[in-house]
Amino acid sequence: MQLLVPTNWDPALIAPLSRLEASIELYGVLPTSMIGSGGSGPDNVYMMGGQAEEYIKQAHSAGLKFDYLLNAPSMSNMEWDEKTHRELLEHLEWINSIEVDSVTVTIPYLVELIKRQFPHLKTRVSTIAHVDSVARAKSFELLGADSITLDFNINRDFKLLKAIRNAVSCELALLANNLCLYKCPYEYYHHDSLGHASQSYNPLNGCYVDYCVVRCTLDRLCDISQNIKFRCVRPEDIHACEEICIDVVKISGRSMPTEQILSAATAYSSRHYQGNLYDILNVLTPKIGLANSGSPGAQNHTIATPPKLYIDNQALEGFMDFFRKQNCLSECHQCNYCQKIANEVIQFDRNEVDEYVAMLNAFLDNLSSSRIFKVKAEVRSRRR
Repeated sequence: MQLLVPTNWDPALIAPLSRLEASIELYGVLPTSMIGSGGSGPDNVYMMGGQAEEYIKQAHSAGLKFDYLLNAPSMSNMEWDEKTHRELLEHLEWINSIEVDSVTVTIPYLVELIKRQFPHLKTRVSTIAHVDSVARAKSFELLGADSITLDFNINRDFKLLKAIRNAVSCELALLANNLCLYKCPYEYYHHDSLGHASQSYNPLNGCYVDYCVVRCTLDRLCDISQNIKFRCVRPEDIHACEEICIDVVKISGRSMPTEQILSAATAYSSRHYQGNLYDILNVLTPKIGLANSGSPGAQNHTIATPPKLYIDNQALEGFMDFFRKQNCLSECHQCNYCQKIANEVIQFDRNEVDEYVAMLNAFLDNLSSSRIFKVKAEVRSRRR
């Protein structure tokens, strides 16, 4: 099975990944780009186009492929403006010139555009496109998609996965280690916010608030069973994906440090991980403030180190078997399976969690009251 592995643009990733048993394809994107991306990358990396080109050459020399992300969920209709459309084509020409092996997109129009004007580029549909049905999978394949990364929420819906596999002939991929809420209510907003913040032409110059990550973190800490309900596929359960002919396992985490990326890739390549499953998951850390907003006094910083959960990976052996016969979407409200497992396999410091939850609630209060923007008093004054 092929592994899609995130890069934080550290050259130290390349050699160790090239020695793994699995076939490896790196994926990444510049911090800001014409189209943007649907996820956050490392905060401390400032790559230029020439540096990315050299990095991709090094990856190719080591026998690794490279997938370039173009997966923001929206371009704010800028793709239809003649000037911006010309810039879009120039951006695609550059991507083509640096000889990436594939591109990942979310916008359906980009699938058609790329397959028409850059037909040799392998085009992969992002999980952000929410391909969660046979109908959507067939539609994207008809548009020209060579590969589809399925919606993270259906990772354990084996009946649906088999139906999609039987309906399309294109490559299918699953995102394995994302720590997102099951059926997350913030998911669409989160990807859209990140997409706009990472677009080089966005007039707000990257202005972004980590509201969705704060909310997601709060929900997971207030309901520990959410850390079992989320649709992770453990390294030991990759065989279940292979049985239904899933072609690619994607590892999430472009913002993770190099050691963590290598640890996750090694675990999924070897199909085994001993210890805390939490250590190989893509756990987003909430940041407090307005990034690049120019707002007086606003800063973008981590509020504190989040409490670390211990999820005993060995204790989850056989966990996936339950989902081969369970329809979670329609029965989750009356089932306590995940809560029962969470009680057995997750350990945490209750005081530490309670303190962190209080800090997150205080930040959300500042957001909902508008105090973070320092405008509430001014608005009230004008109303008088």
